[in-house]
Amino acid sequence: MTPFLLPPKVRCSDGEMRRVGFELEYSGPELETCARIVAEITGGEITEVNPWHYVVGPTPWGDFTLTLDFQFLIRSGLQEWLHNAGFDEAMEQDEIDAIEYFIGSFSASLVPFELTTPPLPLNELEVVETLKEALRDAGALGTAANPLYVFGFHINPEIPEMSVRTLLAYLRAYLVLYDLLAEEIRPVLTRRLSFYIDPFPSDYIRKVLHPAYRPTMEGFIDDYLEANPTRNRALDLLPLLAWNDLGRVRRALPAEKISPRPAFHFRLPNSRVDEAGWHTADAWNSWLHVERLAEDTETLLSLAYARYRMMNSFFYRFRKKQWIKRIRQWAEASQ
Repeated sequence: MTPFLLPPKVRCSDGEMRRVGFELEYSGPELETCARIVAEITGGEITEVNPWHYVVGPTPWGDFTLTLDFQFLIRSGLQEWLHNAGFDEAMEQDEIDAIEYFIGSFSASLVPFELTTPPLPLNELEVVETLKEALRDAGALGTAANPLYVFGFHINPEIPEMSVRTLLAYLRAYLVLYDLLAEEIRPVLTRRLSFYIDPFPSDYIRKVLHPAYRPTMEGFIDDYLEANPTRNRALDLLPLLAWNDLGRVRRALPAEKISPRPAFHFRLPNSRVDEAGWHTADAWNSWLHVERLAEDTETLLSLAYARYRMMNSFFYRFRKKQWIKRIRQWAEASQ
């Protein structure tokens, strides 16, 4: 099994071990079956919120959740809609349940199931690999199994320190390494055609990479919200910014679904749960390129300015392979 490597900063500024949450999307086994698998591995008890939402806990790490990624069903949306429309009294509960089951069964052919872990300490990440393997053995399917599957694998690394310096360093590192990360991830055709994740706007990338960009925390948040009023980014900072200043984020995006947390939200466009040769640590170890560069201040400033200048060059697209070779050499030397 691929080992989970450690980042340069293992602990937060308060001395506590950093933690990482994972979200694994898949299709196949019914949620109840998956909940039993998770309970057996983690030692938690199963709570059925509804047929499309299970909680397994408490465990040594917290609660694990398993859902059909369809908020209408998770929140019993049909029941609420019928009540608001005044139709609930005209229907029997078993009729409502039957309609919800039909919607859920149809949705499960297109919408992924999602296993969400609690934040796991950096020295205990192997549990997510154990869970992935158990789901694969039970018949879980990933992105490549069906042209209609647009599934992902998400990583939520806790920020080591809540400061604008740290936020800017991690974002710059990600933007510098974007081409390398995209090459390593290699989205399947389904993901490339789905336009699931939009890149950051070019003008915003130039602003962030320029060495003169030294915003306050408030300025950083305002700039991000103005350029990225969406969750649709491969490195989504909105949960982290909402944790820092919920009011500022809510005023700018009152309708956006955001759960504040002190963590980056790194979306990978493939769920390869059904592939024996793929390990969750592979994805985590790719993220560590960002962690290492963020902590290498001198190299980060040099590469960021080089990327900035390259983006302003007429020959930008023709120099992409040369750029990827350069940052790959840095990545290999830094491991």
